[in-house]
Amino acid sequence: MVLARNYRLGTPARMGPGFFPTILGGLLAALGLSLTIPALVRDGDPLPGFGLRPLLAILVGIVVFALLLAPLGFVIAAAALILIAGLAEPELRRLEQLGLTLFLIAFSVAIFVVMLGLPLNLWPNI
Repeated sequence: MVLARNYRLGTPARMGPGFFPTILGGLLAALGLSLTIPALVRDGDPLPGFGLRPLLAILVGIVVFALLLAPLGFVIAAAALILIAGLAEPELRRLEQLGLTLFLIAFSVAIFVVMLGLPLNLWPNI
């Protein structure tokens, strides 16, 4: 909504470039308020403590993915991302993590490369 304020709004019959972002932003803000305000006044279980380990594991995984994507290809970069981000959950067993890694890589390649036809380098350029 903030960025769309400089665009012409128009009318519902003749929409300008700012119409859709403004209306959608307003609806999302109203939805957020309708969920937030009742949640602040209800009694319930306290929120769990803030975990630094999950935050760092996921952040490091994303950074490693970004650094490895160009030189090593999508498959190795995605494997590194999933394996590093898996450290966020200490109870995740290594066999489960390996299975999840293989499934997510196969699923991502099937969606992005096979179905959508995106030109991703899957392996390192040798």
